[in-house]
Formats: sequence, C-alpha cells, structure tokens
Amino acid sequence: MPRLKPLLWMCLMGPLLACASAPAPKPESSESTPDFLGAKEPKPRLMMLGTFHFKDAGLDQYKPQHALDVLSPERQREVEALVEALARFQPTRIAVEVDVPKQAALDARYQDYVAGRAQLTANEVDQVGFRLAKKLGHPKVYAVDADPHQIFNPLFDKVDARQFETADPKWQQRFTQLYAHQDELKTRQPLMEHLRYLNSPELMRQEHGAYSIGIFKEDGEDGYLGADLRSAWYNRNLRIFRNLQRLMSSPDERVLLIIGAGHLPILHFVGGSSPEHEVVDVRDYLRPAFDK
Repeated sequence: MPRLKPLLWMCLMGPLLACASAPAPKPESSESTPDFLGAKEPKPRLMMLGTFHFKDAGLDQYKPQHALDVLSPERQREVEALVEALARFQPTRIAVEVDVPKQAALDARYQDYVAGRAQLTANEVDQVGFRLAKKLGHPKVYAVDADPHQIFNPLFDKVDARQFETADPKWQQRFTQLYAHQDELKTRQPLMEHLRYLNSPELMRQEHGAYSIGIFKEDGEDGYLGADLRSAWYNRNLRIFRNLQRLMSSPDERVLLIIGAGHLPILHFVGGSSPEHEVVDVRDYLRPAFDK
C-alpha cells in the first residue's frame, strides 16, 4: 500500500491530534450553597386554581362571546368531579377572588348555603369554593382580593379607556385571537381538561406577555405612563399574595386559591420564589379519581 504524503497525513490527522492534545475540560465545581434558607424545613402549601369566570361580569378587557351554562346537568356533573378532585389536596383553607372588605357578606352567603337557605349561583366562588368548603366541613371561605393602591388612580385619570383597546393594534389583535380561542375552547372541552390547559406554564407565559404591549407603550409626559399604569396590576397581585400569607402562618396549612387565570403568572412567581411556602401544581389534581 502506498504511503500517504506527509502533508495529506497531517491534514487527515490534524483534528484528531488537536483533540488529543487539547486540555481536558475542567470538572464543574462541586461547591454547593449551604441551605441557608431552610429548603427542607416543613412549609405551608399553596395550590392555585386559575379559572375562567363561570359567570363573567364583563370587567376584563376581552368580553366573552361564548356562554357556558355551568348550571346544566352535564356541567354540574363536571363541577362535582372537579370538587372531588380538588378535595384530594385536603386544603385547610380555601381562598377566593372576593375583595377583603366583603368578607362579612361572603360569610353570610356561605352560611346561608350550608344551612340550605340559599342556592348556589353560577359564579366559580359558589360552584367550586362553597361546594368544596362545605364538603370538607370548613367554617368559612376567605376573601383575598385587593384593589391596587390609590396612588395609581391619578395615572388612570390621564388615559381614556379606549386607549387600552386601540394602542398597539397588531399585538392587540393577536392577543384577542388567543382570548377568543380560549373563550370558544371552554365550550368544547370538559371542565377539568380546560382548567389543566389554563393552568399550564406555557399559557401563563404567553398571557403575561400582554402586559408588555398595548397601553404599556404609552409614554405620557415622562416616557413611562404605560409602564406605571401596568404597575398597578403587579401591585394588586402583590397585595393578594400578602393576604394569602396571612392564611399560611403554620407549616400545617394547605391553602387552595381559586382565582382568575390572569393572576397566575405573578402569583406563581412570587409564591414559587418565597422561602416560606411550597407551591403545589394544581394540574396534578385536575384528574378524575380513577385517573390519578
């Protein structure tokens, strides 16, 4: 066999020689951060169920076009299955999207339902919160919603409500298509299947993107009017989380929050970052008992 010319040999073997002569990669540091924050200590658990509003009040920017009769026999069976599934979490307290100052009225409505003096409305607070609380023998459900601080009111006075819908039309149209898809999808999917979809991390990420477009880009006098307006939404959710903290004073607490899915991105971020609490993925429970 003829011998390869030296230059050709070097061309062929060069990469191998380079690999052979290259220094071995340094092993990653085995140094680990000591558990200063007590990650393994017992913590109260928080599970958040993000939902669409069973009976929409028309307060959100997107107005639903598809009605869902949650009081129909078929949907009532689905609600009962949902309550059974959530009961497996064994919550010690159930928190709902009702303003804290309305706690007394919420207590009265719940007691009337438990005593058989009132029927449940179509609202998810009643259909899920009240049903589950009664099933578990809870004496009350807890209002945790809050308004943003009043310091934001002058900012809202500077904009017309129509600006929220007309700013940044390209992205507004795309998000409207997303909301319309969800609105229609809820009428086709079984309830628990739809709630698993609403509570998926990817959908949370997508929906949270709506807060960096539209009115966010309104500059105002100092260049930050839209950003300051959006801060009110973050402030509201931080206040909601503070209300949740008050319910989780003991490691034995297992709090279930029932709230509009739009609140999830901020609440999951704050709750998941908190060293004091453990956030439980609700999707692990959104299955019929035989499918767990």
